[in-house]
Amino acid sequence: MLALALVPLLAALPLALAAALSPADRRALALELVAHARRTGQDPRALAARLIGGGSDYAPYAVDCPSDLTWVRSAVQGLGSGEQAFLEQRRSVISGALQTQYAAFNITAPPRDPVLAVALSGGGYRAMINGLGMAMGLMNASSESAAALTGGWFDGMTYMAGLSGGSWATGSFFANGGPLPTELVENVWELDENLVVPSDDTISFYYDLVSEVDAKSDLNFPTQITDYWALALGNHLLPTQYRLDTSPNFTIAQLPDLVPAYANASLPMPIIIAAEREAGEIIIAENSSVWEFTPYEFGSWAWGSQTKVPGAFTSVEFLGTAVNNGQPNGTCYKGFDQLSFVMGTSSTLFNSALISLVESDDDSIITDALEAILTEIGEDENDVSRIPNTFYGWTNQTNPISTFEYVTLIDAGETNQNIPIEPLLVPARAVDAILAFDNTADNDYSWPNGSSLYTTYSRAQLLAENQNVSIRMPAVPSENGFVNGGYNSRPTFFGCNDTTTPLIVYVPNYPWSAYTNTSTYMLEYDNATALANMESAMRALTLNGTVATWPTCLACALTDRANGFTAANRTATCQSCFDTWCWAGDDNTTTPSTIYAPTVGTAPSFLTQRNLTSGATTAAGASTTTATVTASASAAASSSATANSTSGAGRTVGLGGAAAAIAAGVLTGVMALL
Repeated sequence: MLALALVPLLAALPLALAAALSPADRRALALELVAHARRTGQDPRALAARLIGGGSDYAPYAVDCPSDLTWVRSAVQGLGSGEQAFLEQRRSVISGALQTQYAAFNITAPPRDPVLAVALSGGGYRAMINGLGMAMGLMNASSESAAALTGGWFDGMTYMAGLSGGSWATGSFFANGGPLPTELVENVWELDENLVVPSDDTISFYYDLVSEVDAKSDLNFPTQITDYWALALGNHLLPTQYRLDTSPNFTIAQLPDLVPAYANASLPMPIIIAAEREAGEIIIAENSSVWEFTPYEFGSWAWGSQTKVPGAFTSVEFLGTAVNNGQPNGTCYKGFDQLSFVMGTSSTLFNSALISLVESDDDSIITDALEAILTEIGEDENDVSRIPNTFYGWTNQTNPISTFEYVTLIDAGETNQNIPIEPLLVPARAVDAILAFDNTADNDYSWPNGSSLYTTYSRAQLLAENQNVSIRMPAVPSENGFVNGGYNSRPTFFGCNDTTTPLIVYVPNYPWSAYTNTSTYMLEYDNATALANMESAMRALTLNGTVATWPTCLACALTDRANGFTAANRTATCQSCFDTWCWAGDDNTTTPSTIYAPTVGTAPSFLTQRNLTSGATTAAGASTTTATVTASASAAASSSATANSTSGAGRTVGLGGAAAAIAAGVLTGVMALL
C-alpha cells in the first residue's frame, strides 16, 4: 500500500506517467486516490479515472450494420429463425433421453416427443436457490434424484423460463455451462458476501460499478439504478472471468458462442421475461405486456396496456441500435444485451419499494427519507429498465409503442404473475407440459398460495372475453382455493382433461428438510444454508423418494399431451395417477382461518391422508437442522419482517426492515460516488 503522505502528490500524477504502471498497480493507486479524495472533499471519480479511465467492458460498442438483418418481424409470423434452428437441433438431442424415460416407466411412446418446459418463479435468492433445487430433482446427475426416479427428465426439457430471482437462476445456470446446481453454490456463486453492500473492498466495488455504468452513459445510452443492480448480480453469479474486476461482458446473444453445452443443444432454450410499464404509469396494471429475452430475440407476443394486439420481435444481438421504421439510423451496436442487464431488468426491485411506500403507514425517519429519494428516482424513470425502442416508427401493423423512445420494463412479478409461464403458453411454441416451480412469498411467512397461477388464469379469461386474445392457460382455483385444498403444499396437475392447453405440473415450495421460506430481501447466505435449502427444494419435486407411485405419475403427466390422452383413453395406471394428482375442480373461496405455515420434516397432509407416504421425510444424510428454526420462530421472524408490507408482486416487500436496508444500501453506496 502507498504511504498516505504520498497520496496527495500522486493525485497530480500525469496520465502519461500513470500509463507506465501495470494495470494492477494503476488500479490499486486509483483506489487509494478515491479514498484520499473522499477524505479531502475532492471528486473521487475524476482522480481515479485519470489513472485507469474506468472499466468500459459493460458498455455497448459500435459495429458495422448488417445488410441482411430483418430488424423487426411480426409475432404473427410465429417463431424466429434462430429459435427454430435451435429447436431442430434440440429435438435430435432429447429424443434419446425421452425414449429412455418412456421405457423406464413403461409409458406408451407418443407419436411425437413432448415439448416440455420448466418455469422458475421470482423471489430473490430464495427463488434462485430453491428453483434450481427443484430443477435438480429432474437431473440424473443428482444421485438423490436418480435414486428417487425423477431424474432424467431435465434432459428432455425444451425451454427453461425465469423471472426475477428465477431469471438469476436461469442466467447463471446457462452462463456457467449448465452444471449440477449444487456446484454453483460450492464453486461459482458468492452468496456469503452481501449482494449490494460488501463487507470489504467497498471502494473498489462501488468504483467499478460506477465506472462501468458511466462508460455506457457516455455513449448516450439510458442508464438507471438497474445497471448498478445488474452489475452487482453478475459480480456474484456469472463466471469469474466476467465480473467487475475482470471483464463484465457476457451477453445473452453470446450463449451459443461461449457455452459449448448450449451450442450443441445439450441444454434447453432460456427465456427471461420482464413486463412493460408504459410512459407515465406508476401503478402496474395486470394486463401489462410481457416481454422476453432469448439468445436470439427480444420482443413481445402481444403488446398494448389497454388493448392487446400482436407484438413483434427484433434481434437481441443488436439491441440498443437506433432504429426507425425497421431501419437503423446509422451506427449499429452490440453489447447492450449484457446477461447481467437482462437479469437486472427482470428483477427491478425499486418500483416495488415505491408502490409499498405509497401504501405504507410507517412514518419512521428512514422510511420518510427513502420515500423522498425513491419518488425522485421514479420521476426520472430510474426505477425501471429502459431499452432503446427498436420498434419506433414501425407501422407495418398496429403498434401502440411506435412513438415511444424507449421500451420501459420492470420486474414482471409486479403484474402479480410471478411464475413466468405466459411465454410458454403461446401457440407457436406448442408446449405440452410445464413444470411451474413456485417459490413466491405470498403470505406473511413467505410461503406460496398459488395466486401467481390464478392471476395468469384470470388475465387469460379477461383477454379472451374482452379482446378475443387466446392464452392457452388451464383453469386453476383461487388463492383461497389453493390454500383450502392444500394445493399449495404439494405437486398438483392442472388442465388434466383440457387438451387445448398445456398440462401444468405445479410444484410449490415446502420445507421437506429445511425452512426454505427465507426473505426475498435476504441477500447473503452461507454455503451450508444455501445447500440445505437447495436440497430441501429438490425434495419438493422428488417428494423425497417417499411416494412410490410419484415417478410414474410424473411421467404420465409429462407425456399425456403428446399421446393425445384424455380420461377416455389413458392407461389404467396413468388414469389412477390423474385421479390422485389432478386438481379436482374444487374452489373453496372461504378465507382460511389460519395463516399457512408448514413445519419442517413433516410430509404434506395430502400425502399422509391418502396413505401415499409413511410421513418420514428426512433423506439419508440430509441435515434438517442447518439453517432452520422452529416453526414458531420462523413465523415470528416472518411476521416481523412483513409487519409493514404488501405483496403486490407476489413477494413480500417490507419497508420497515429488509427492503429499506437494501434500497438505502444501494442508494447510499452507489450514489456515494455519483
